[in-house]
Amino acid sequence: MNIPKKIKSEIEKFCKLNKIKNVDKFILKALETGFNVEKYGNAPWKLEVEKEVPVEVIKEVIVEKEVPVEVIKEVEITREVFVTDDEKVNELVEKLNGLNDKISETDKTIEEKNKIIKTLGEKLTKSKKQIKNLENNNTKEPPPDDFYDDNDGKGGWWGSNLLNRK
Repeated sequence: MNIPKKIKSEIEKFCKLNKIKNVDKFILKALETGFNVEKYGNAPWKLEVEKEVPVEVIKEVIVEKEVPVEVIKEVEITREVFVTDDEKVNELVEKLNGLNDKISETDKTIEEKNKIIKTLGEKLTKSKKQIKNLENNNTKEPPPDDFYDDNDGKGGWWGSNLLNRK
């Protein structure tokens, strides 16, 4: 007999909670009790003890009794029962777990890349500030007239062996 996993796990939890050691015996007992309730109804059986009391009263009474006729109709009920393939379900669960692991790995890499982007952005803003500071410092001082200081009219071009420029 196959018992659905959900029901079986609930029964096992119940047995563990109530310290019932033999789970299979408990399942059979519960099955038998449920079957008897279904078969005989929910009311308990009471044994009636008949007592005989001698009474001498003789009366003739005509009793007309209507006996109810019980009509039994058979009604056919069709229900759709979905049958699942546990192996396929387990395979899909494993696939799902694998995909969830991949998602968590990509989330971690995305977080790492975002941290790198943030640090690079901070470095970029620092570099821009440094460039602005350097530009401000360069514009404050005018450049020298002659980089090689050759405007005094003495000598030739820088790096040449000529004494005059003509």
